[in-house]
Amino acid sequence: MPELPPGQRWVGDFIEYSALGRPSVNLEEWRLTVTGLVERELSLSYRELRSLEQVEIVRDFHCVTGWSVREVRWRGVRIARLAEMAGVRPEARWVRFVSLDGYDTSVPLEDALVEDAIVALEVNGRPLPEEMGFPARPIIPHLYAWKSAKWLTRVEFARGYPGGFWEDKGYHPRGNVLREERTL
Repeated sequence: MPELPPGQRWVGDFIEYSALGRPSVNLEEWRLTVTGLVERELSLSYRELRSLEQVEIVRDFHCVTGWSVREVRWRGVRIARLAEMAGVRPEARWVRFVSLDGYDTSVPLEDALVEDAIVALEVNGRPLPEEMGFPARPIIPHLYAWKSAKWLTRVEFARGYPGGFWEDKGYHPRGNVLREERTL
């Protein structure tokens, strides 16, 4: 059985949160863009994103409010692969994730490029349900779930710390689960 991080409790299923409400996704118009400090901006349709090499990871999922779900099976594209395709420039230090509803969050580049950091398209063998961020969301298992922006539309590489919805309200810039980086 996986070890429970400090300040967390196991729950049987995800608890739905959406800081700004649930947007309506038109899959025909939806694009994932990769921008900022890159050599080549990317604009990928859902079909194009799904055609890239997919990886599967099984990791626990941790919400900053104290609940955790065991052994969630995620499938998607490594963020490092998108960074490679776009040609992230050496001066990039941060990654900002922007959602269809206007929500945003930032993570240090080194966290976004670890092997198990992905843009998830599936959870537990099925496409992400709408309430979980369909069509895509970043999953970086060692960071709290507020870093996992639902309804992802943009991945932006930046030099300086770009902040984010919860970070601007006092949440920790990084959000490492094992270090209990919840707030400043």
